[in-house]
Amino acid sequence: MVICLSIFAILLLLIIIGVPVAVSIGLASLSCIFIFDLGVPLTLLPSQTFSGVDSFPLMAIPFFIFAGELMNKAGITKRILDLAEAIVGSLKGGLTYVNVLAAMMMASISGSGTACAAALGVSLIPDMEKRGYSKEYAISLTSCANVVGPIIPPSTLLILFGYYTNTSVSRLFIGGVVPGIIIGLALMVVGRFICIKKGFRQETEPFSWNKLLSALKHGWTALLLPAFTFIAIVLGWSTASEAGALLCLLSLILGFAYRTIRSVGDILEVARNAAHSTCTIFTLLAISGIFSNVLVRAHFQELVVDIMASIASTQLATMLIIIAFIFILGMFVDVTPMVIMFSATFTAVAANVGIDPVHFGLIFVIICMIGAVTPPVGGILFVTTTIGKISMTKIIPQLIPFLITLLIVTILVILFPPLVTSLPNLLLGAA
Repeated sequence: MVICLSIFAILLLLIIIGVPVAVSIGLASLSCIFIFDLGVPLTLLPSQTFSGVDSFPLMAIPFFIFAGELMNKAGITKRILDLAEAIVGSLKGGLTYVNVLAAMMMASISGSGTACAAALGVSLIPDMEKRGYSKEYAISLTSCANVVGPIIPPSTLLILFGYYTNTSVSRLFIGGVVPGIIIGLALMVVGRFICIKKGFRQETEPFSWNKLLSALKHGWTALLLPAFTFIAIVLGWSTASEAGALLCLLSLILGFAYRTIRSVGDILEVARNAAHSTCTIFTLLAISGIFSNVLVRAHFQELVVDIMASIASTQLATMLIIIAFIFILGMFVDVTPMVIMFSATFTAVAANVGIDPVHFGLIFVIICMIGAVTPPVGGILFVTTTIGKISMTKIIPQLIPFLITLLIVTILVILFPPLVTSLPNLLLGAA
């Protein structure tokens, strides 16, 4: 118990004072190894570091990141925005719907909430402000809409969750579809009420079939590529890693077809951006190999299971306690380290009371993503407020209704597991 408390106390202290997360994890692990004399020889640390990334399922992560960068370079983001505006832009408060729908469509390409928020926020936040929406509303909506990034497949977080908990990535991907759609629809409804109350963009534009057909003509690939990836995984044509590789190839072909990728230099630029994101994640994974070894030696999982069993005996009580812990910690720790550090342990706790791992995985990721849009350290919120050139504290009043909406949807998903499990069971058969 003392070792577990010490390693997390050191970790949080280092993160709070601004030490990079990967370095914090490594220093916290090494500190406990030496302080408590855990008997881990230094010669063993390199192999533990390597074991943190030595896995075929993790290969899906760089593929999907590279594919997302290629699609951005190919101009897919602009085509998604045009398509979303052609579909719902004519409604009152139209950019509210455009924002959320574009986030859902981008989620099916990128798989990263932060990347989606950055790609869409650069265009949407200034455009919404120009059209009469408040900056605070535009930033709050853009932040919360991109929570669906790692929920609607593909998703780097779901890949990580599947790797650390030995849960089917295909089932997690398919299980994220319905919750992702529900989150999008709920945010649209709440955004609509806010627009009415605040008087944002109440005039309407006539719906234009010509505009829709033109947007479809230029943006049909934005719908086809994610659909192809999803179908390939569902029908068993490919694993998640193979689907990511195929998506990279198709994205590259599109880049050449649209003439947005014209040279080897363009490809190298995309590769550098993708490598930066990939190295950030894989550095965390590698260092976490040492962290996991310390937790195993400290019997962290057994301690948590015993504590949870003593204070909660039902599925609902167990789930609510876990969610409260993740939500609070998620305000201060980024989503990827949260999955790395706690997914295996809390999945074991959930399994102990009979909670389906796919159901729990989606709830775990949703709560982690809500943390990403919650001050003071929310990763997505940091990106959007930087784009909007405004402090986090100023957007909190506009952010609260959307955060409450996300939490209500989470509770709904907790109470009705078939919202997650029914589609994977229908398409892949019962687990």
